[in-house]
Amino acid sequence: MSNIIQLLERMGQDAQLQDAQQLAQEIAQAEISAEQKQALVNQDAQALHKELDVCPDVVCLMVPDKPDEPDEDNDDKPDEVQLKRLA
Repeated sequence: MSNIIQLLERMGQDAQLQDAQQLAQEIAQAEISAEQKQALVNQDAQALHKELDVCPDVVCLMVPDKPDEPDEDNDDKPDEVQLKRLA
């Protein structure tokens, strides 16, 4: 897979590869699979994603914790610790 990554990197860096004929020649000479070559020639991003087994975007988010709620088994009775503090 590193050959296709190197080719994609070279395509992004080399302004000469903006020419369709130059790009086609570079793709033809690359040591990548025929399916990858076809996807690059056709500019088919979906086929290339499938060929490279690209993972979909990963999204991460943070959710605030719920506010403190009284315990169900507490029955709204003060804790022993709180009673000792009051005394």
